[in-house]
Amino acid sequence: MTNENTKQTQTNTSGDIQQTDVVVVGAGHAGIEAALACARLGVDTVLFTLSLDAVANMPCNPSIGGSAKGHLVYEIDALGGEMGRAADRVTLQSRTLNLGKGAAVHAKRIQADRAKYRLLMKHTLECQDHLRLMQAEVTELLTERDEKTGKSRISGVRTRLNESWLCKCAIICTGTFLDSRIFCRRGQLSSRSGRIAPRGTIV
Repeated sequence: MTNENTKQTQTNTSGDIQQTDVVVVGAGHAGIEAALACARLGVDTVLFTLSLDAVANMPCNPSIGGSAKGHLVYEIDALGGEMGRAADRVTLQSRTLNLGKGAAVHAKRIQADRAKYRLLMKHTLECQDHLRLMQAEVTELLTERDEKTGKSRISGVRTRLNESWLCKCAIICTGTFLDSRIFCRRGQLSSRSGRIAPRGTIV
């Protein structure tokens, strides 16, 4: 975290209200692409993550592409996204799947260096203009009534440390961590959590 962001976090703990254009919650694949897309358009963006050490953290099988998601990676790449570019730089192994079948189901998949991918993505975020990377747990969505439509709209977020960030748009990219639980001993024990170590998200 930069010194500027550290000072920001320290002042926010008193409950001060901060303001930005876009808030993105979650720094996995989706959150990173959303935050970079906004920032690269010149929109002031804040990306929240539970841990700065877990930005772009991949599972124990760190693959990108494949039959189910390979086309999506190509689409993100065509739109100027970062996933494909980063994957090319940290590839350990690359292969085309389903070569014994028709061309319609051929799919490229790479195995990535998990640690290098995480560090590269974090560095990309930290160097991006109009983007701030913040370590905080977002626990509440703030709403207000739209005077024109009479309907409620999201106006900001609040963190566990009582930091309030007003925004024009909030993008929730918590993935499988949203109100997630872990069950142990055939369901006898359960707790709110993400994977084995990370906490779940309770927005």
